[in-house]
Amino acid sequence: MKAGYFLFPILVFLGGCAFGPSSSLTKLGYLDGFSSSEMVMSQYFFGVLFMMLLTGGFFFIQHIRGNLHRPKRPSLKTVILLILAGISIALVSATFMLSLQTVPAHISVILLFQYTWMGVILDAVISRKLPSKGTVISVIILILSTLLAAGVGMGAENLNPVGVLFGILSAVFYAVYIFVLGKIDPSISSTSRSLLVLSVALLTLIVVFSPSYFTSGILVESNIWFYGLLLGSIGCALPSFLFSIATPKIPAGASVILSSSELPASIICSVIIISDHVTWLQWIGIVLLFFGIAFPYLWDWVAEKRKKTVST
Repeated sequence: MKAGYFLFPILVFLGGCAFGPSSSLTKLGYLDGFSSSEMVMSQYFFGVLFMMLLTGGFFFIQHIRGNLHRPKRPSLKTVILLILAGISIALVSATFMLSLQTVPAHISVILLFQYTWMGVILDAVISRKLPSKGTVISVIILILSTLLAAGVGMGAENLNPVGVLFGILSAVFYAVYIFVLGKIDPSISSTSRSLLVLSVALLTLIVVFSPSYFTSGILVESNIWFYGLLLGSIGCALPSFLFSIATPKIPAGASVILSSSELPASIICSVIIISDHVTWLQWIGIVLLFFGIAFPYLWDWVAEKRKKTVST
């Protein structure tokens, strides 16, 4: 097997894990009196700043080494895909936040993680190719384990239909985001792709929430910069950077499955950072999630072993 067979999936997996601390840090921000829109705007504002520094650092290193080449001019298709990716991830954050306002957090998480099967279906429809048996089994495992990991009870709940709608929309936009990233020209540098995607996302959020975030003085008069710095670097720039490197190198369905590492990472971080209580059923769900993520690769490994055994 080629080295990239495992390297790029691991990068997508780590990118999903990087989102893990975001929900816990956001809850801490709420306790400090900041609103959802202020936290989301801070995340993307500092995420763009972080990516600008990272892009400038790579540019400087290449200049020092004498490896600086004239950047490739992106095609119109690439520009459109970059814009679509930026709008999609911004709408994921906005719709998920709106869902959290009217629906219990664990229900919002379940709704968001429906992107796993949505992404596989989207890939199958556009590529006109049925997903592999291993991918289908993996998605089924992920859906069932998500229900356990999110702590779904047996009793029926009165859910706000608007909140449910926003939760479903967050899943749709996230599936589109992961799929589109995998279609962007990989010859464009990863830092440039990430910076452009996050910049478009920030502009989209400014349109959604208005530019008052930059004129209210909150950046100067409060400590929201602390949350923005953490969320922007760990929960925004880092996963975007890792996804931009790896998603064009692996199938879209695999990217969707691997990025679902966000849920177990979120639960583990909530235990460590804000001391959330996790039941034994949720721990079983977390273990099953990791198994579901690894299943397609275990399936391929077993199939390859069988082929070698038959050929010998």
